[in-house]
Amino acid sequence: MANHHFLSYSTHDGAEFALKLCDALAAGPPSYRVWLDQRQLVPGQDWDSQLVEAIRACASLLFVLTRDSVEDQSVCKQEWTRALRYKKPIVPLRLHADAELPFRLEPRQFIDFSGDFERALAQLRRHLQWLTTPAGHLQALKDRLADAQRDLRRTQETTQRRRIEAEITDLQAQITRQEQIVADPQAAAARVQQSIERGLERERQPERPLSGVARTKFIHPPPAIAPAYFQDRHVETRLIGDFLRDEARRLLTVVGRGGIGKTALVCRVLKALERGHLPDDGGPLAVDGIVYLSETGSHRVNVPNLLAGLCQLLPPALAERLDALTRDPKVATAHKMTALLEHFHHQPVVVLLDNLETLVDGATRTLTDADLDEALRALLAAPPHRAKLILTTRLAPRDLALHHPERQMPLNLDEGLESPYAENILRAMDADGTLGVKHAPEKLLAQAREHTRGYPRALEALFAILAADRDTTLAELLADATTSLPENVVQAQVGEAYSRLDRTAQMVMQALAIYGRPVPPVAVDYLLHEHLSGVDSAPVFGRLVNMHFAHKEAGRYYLHPVDQAYALAGLSEKSALHSRAGDYFNQTRLPRVEWRSLEDLEPQLAEFDLRCAAQEYETAWYVLADIAYVLQLWGHYRLLVEKSEVLRNKLTDATLRCDWLNQLAWAYYKLGKFQQAINRYEQNLQDARTLGMQRQELTGLNGLASCYADVGNTMQAIVLYQQALAICAETGRQNLAASILGNLGTCYADLGSNQQAKQYFEDAISIARQLDLRDTEASYLAFLADTLIVEDAFAEAIQCATDGAKIAEEIGSATAASLNNQFLAAAHLFAGHTQEARKAAESGRQYEESRSKHTVLNLIGLAALAQSDHQAARIAFQAANTATDLLLMHNPRNYLALDAKGLALCGLTLCEGESRVPAAIAAYRAARAATVAPGIVGRALRLFDALAVADVDGVLAPVRPVVAGGG
Repeated sequence: MANHHFLSYSTHDGAEFALKLCDALAAGPPSYRVWLDQRQLVPGQDWDSQLVEAIRACASLLFVLTRDSVEDQSVCKQEWTRALRYKKPIVPLRLHADAELPFRLEPRQFIDFSGDFERALAQLRRHLQWLTTPAGHLQALKDRLADAQRDLRRTQETTQRRRIEAEITDLQAQITRQEQIVADPQAAAARVQQSIERGLERERQPERPLSGVARTKFIHPPPAIAPAYFQDRHVETRLIGDFLRDEARRLLTVVGRGGIGKTALVCRVLKALERGHLPDDGGPLAVDGIVYLSETGSHRVNVPNLLAGLCQLLPPALAERLDALTRDPKVATAHKMTALLEHFHHQPVVVLLDNLETLVDGATRTLTDADLDEALRALLAAPPHRAKLILTTRLAPRDLALHHPERQMPLNLDEGLESPYAENILRAMDADGTLGVKHAPEKLLAQAREHTRGYPRALEALFAILAADRDTTLAELLADATTSLPENVVQAQVGEAYSRLDRTAQMVMQALAIYGRPVPPVAVDYLLHEHLSGVDSAPVFGRLVNMHFAHKEAGRYYLHPVDQAYALAGLSEKSALHSRAGDYFNQTRLPRVEWRSLEDLEPQLAEFDLRCAAQEYETAWYVLADIAYVLQLWGHYRLLVEKSEVLRNKLTDATLRCDWLNQLAWAYYKLGKFQQAINRYEQNLQDARTLGMQRQELTGLNGLASCYADVGNTMQAIVLYQQALAICAETGRQNLAASILGNLGTCYADLGSNQQAKQYFEDAISIARQLDLRDTEASYLAFLADTLIVEDAFAEAIQCATDGAKIAEEIGSATAASLNNQFLAAAHLFAGHTQEARKAAESGRQYEESRSKHTVLNLIGLAALAQSDHQAARIAFQAANTATDLLLMHNPRNYLALDAKGLALCGLTLCEGESRVPAAIAAYRAARAATVAPGIVGRALRLFDALAVADVDGVLAPVRPVVAGGG
């Protein structure tokens, strides 16, 4: 029962009154919920635990003053004492005229129920309502100040006096701010609004580096502080050292429950590495640098941050040369990793990916971030390098563990810290000894370790309880603990610590939990402005960080996942708060003209997540649709799929549902997942035709036809394109007509009807130029170049592809740039310009265009082989082979990938001397089983013949008949 009022009374002489008061308050008006043990205690469950939880969650404690309840031995004293610890307002209700208010509750004013019940009841109603006002909050602060001042006068112990004096100083500052709010609420609200507006403006204009790239040996702060006192897990520490020294191992996965000490363990090792040695006398170990990334911090675990961090570890001149490559979202993930890793071959470099469990699907145990999965697989599969990745996670990604397991090492942590390491952590947190922990007896600290099971987060929560409640000592806290520890001891300790905070601090933590990501104070003020008059979260954050409740990084604050979950559990109306948080990010968006990278779209991506959490799915769709074109243009198809799939079965509007299906299908198509794309296009077509939505039908026909074309069903694709073209003619949609004409051209090119294909491409380009459809123009200039290559018109093809690549670069189109560079490389290669071919292919390799990157990799291999650069050719063919595997996982009949795989295997045969001819024949045979279209077979043969020039021993002779479809 949330926001209830706990009724504390003596069963000896106050039970009848308690029942009467409970019924009267519930009857209203207004109605107030009262927690009364006679009615709320659940039989069969621990009564003490229920009472404690009821006080912890109450809005106030109503203390009925009777002769028995004010006695020192009364259970009521335990109840109101705990309420004081939990910073709850206490409202004395005098039932017996001779019952005196306990000393510790003075000077609180009582409501007199010894006379007229109804009049006192009315007064109580008014008082409970007043408690929720700024004036009521001010009085609660003054009551706490009076308590502290009284305790200071009675305390002689130096350490305790310092704690009380610090609390008095903090309360006086809070009272001063609250008095200003009460004196002039309009002015206070105006100040908060102005502060929020200034903060929003700062967020809308993030600082950008003026020039160059900031570099440091150790990139980003570590996610946890690991001081010298943390000396646990000698065996595990030694294993991590062994992993770092073993050149054959590349990936270490540290697995364990939340709060068990994964991050602390790894950070301690890495902190020692910053000084050039391993901890625990593990010996010297030099590293060239460390990158820290964490899912709970500002520098999240994702591919852009991973690559940017690695780049900053390189020498300045080299880093500057690679910086554009690593930061450009259009660059293929595998290429980014390979390009960087080949430069790490001296001392090891270490990357920590912390709290990875948020990116692991709990059911399938697979990584939900496909880009990250590809990057990690590339790291495992790449030629020898010295980069070392350490993952900390509650859930180990199962599929990743099966990829090159000989290059990985698992490390499971099952238990918390043992003695004396848990005790040392507690001592170190109490650096100045004010909490009485630093110099506590060994026996008491051992009891604390047992109480927390040694889990680092539980130890921090224990410290937070003591920091938040000056009246509680470690001995009292442990004596008050239940004899049997809960299984979820970390969550239990976090909950108890959270309950000792004042209501304002709890609300700030709840706001952080709602956002679920690092945010500045202005974000919290924006969220709480309507709920907390005169809110100013900045000083509250200072207290929360000092008490180990919140973490700060680069001016932004965030919670440990356990704290976040607990804070959220106490909220009953989360949807409205998620919506309000979404409004905040809506107002921090950058202007469209300033969108340069995925980082600039972070407000929209955050808003999308929050709108979904608020169940505002249509609004979430509009947010995503607004940036979908840019995500497609930059090649972020996987991100688009991830976000779009969240909306599955959530959109009720038929038009929006069709638009969503088309967008999702197109993203799957661009990723080479043709069957998924086909399924969604077919569903969309059925809905669009049923509801008579021609625009959606047209988009669906065009997309479905493209899928059929790419799986080798060319004639079916032509039929669908013709249907779409007819709708264009009826509706006058010339912009779509240009794309459809170009797509028809690709079909006829596949069929070997080169002249007909050329005509379609030229028609598409003509319409695109008339309507200024530059992306369409650039794309079909690439395909026109392909038809010119077939005619051996290499000079014209080169000019055509060069023009297309220039347009693509100007508009930032990843797809068009990849295609034009691919055909530019092919034209140069067949013309004998191997250096130009290699340069163009390298340019095309940058882009995340899943359907063609295997081709540009093979072109690099062909050009390098023609230049007798066997090492570069081998690397390129290996990368092409890997790229085809990723596509064939989704569609084993992908003939483009199969042809590319066959060529890559043949290239590896020539480069490595080890025959892969049987595997190449199998790949080509599967490709011909999928399609024997003359144009497709002709392109495959031409590439194979270009490779066969280097086959001086004729080892590839058995392959060519299979490529041609006769094997």
